[in-house]
Amino acid sequence: MVVRFAEKISTIFRRYFISREVSSVHRTTYYSLPDKFRKSHDYCEFVINQIEELVLDDKFIQLKMQTFEFSEDVMSRMDVPEEHIFDRLSELGLTAELNKVVTNHLLFSLIMETCYFIQESLLCCLKMRMTVCFTLLRKPFLEISIIIMKLLNESDFIDKFNNLEGFDPIKTTIAEKKNLISKTNQLLKNNFDDEELYDLIFNKEFGNSLFNLTNSAIHLYTDRNPISATEKQNLNLIFGTQENIDEMWEHIYDTIPMLLSFLAGALDELVYKCTDVDQTVFDEKVFRAS
Repeated sequence: MVVRFAEKISTIFRRYFISREVSSVHRTTYYSLPDKFRKSHDYCEFVINQIEELVLDDKFIQLKMQTFEFSEDVMSRMDVPEEHIFDRLSELGLTAELNKVVTNHLLFSLIMETCYFIQESLLCCLKMRMTVCFTLLRKPFLEISIIIMKLLNESDFIDKFNNLEGFDPIKTTIAEKKNLISKTNQLLKNNFDDEELYDLIFNKEFGNSLFNLTNSAIHLYTDRNPISATEKQNLNLIFGTQENIDEMWEHIYDTIPMLLSFLAGALDELVYKCTDVDQTVFDEKVFRAS
């Protein structure tokens, strides 16, 4: 498994770093990170910066601001003091407009949250704060990624999100997670391996999945899953040796570059779907592992 990851990431490096005259990442301080992991780290920062462009670059302003044309009659009924615009759109039966506003606002917020968590996680990784590093990876990969894939592949997701009381947008079965990964990967031209994506992110039976690693990072003691159960005279990620830290670095930089590429590609597809931004703008973005 790891060999295939290494081959894919090596290909990405050759295309997007070695072949370029100007590097896209200019980090001068790597803190405690050994030299052998620095190019992988540069790639991770490069990808998250590409994701961040979706909320910073004015090309994608439609994620923050939507424009609609309404008749004078509708406009006269639109402005109601102290009533939220979402409620007013719903009351006036403007379902398509409501869905667009909610979708883009949700997507914009999820992208920002993804950037906050992953950027801080990468910084903690540099500083050898591995418990915090893994803890911060949980939300973007185990929760936000599910919503992103549902927005991409489930036409009724926003309707449920808007109207169903008690609707849990993250709740999914194993089969549903695998199906979402497969459908999303198809949109990304099957550049990734469905089973490897599932194993590395969600698989409770794989000891080094983000589910298990982040669970151990959050909790001092775990006993529900024998694969990640805390051993006697131990607490999760508290008594780590330098060898343990090296192993964690090895795992992070063998896998996170590929997982980040998948997440970035999915976000790119979703922004394209939700806005009128021209395809050429996305073609110029270079983080995809195609």
